[in-house]
Amino acid sequence: MFAFSSCDKYEKQQKFLHGTWELTSYRFKNQQGLSYYPESSGSIFFENCESDVCAYSISIEYASPQITGTRVEAGKYSLNVEDGTLYFTPIENGTEQEQISNFMSVLTRTDLKFQYTDDLGRSHYFVFEK
Repeated sequence: MFAFSSCDKYEKQQKFLHGTWELTSYRFKNQQGLSYYPESSGSIFFENCESDVCAYSISIEYASPQITGTRVEAGKYSLNVEDGTLYFTPIENGTEQEQISNFMSVLTRTDLKFQYTDDLGRSHYFVFEK
């Protein structure tokens, strides 16, 4: 019987994350539960690192008659492999902003899916491919 430590799992997931991911799908769900699938494009980059906190950058645009927006930021990220949470801490003008908690539902060598709920109770679902 083989047992893998959470350290091994963390290192494996860090390897999977490293690199540039292209956005293939974006879904927006408002407070009333209505979902929209706007045209979207962009990417996210995760640096290769050996520590618990690493750098990321994201640049995404989306547009439809119901919702239009962008998400452009850079900062540091951390990963909790036990519960699948991917934490983003944007850095603006050298100052860390409020941490954003993203639930990661899929992470393989070629697929990444995560979602977060914003301050207004709206959910954002992102699907990326390498």
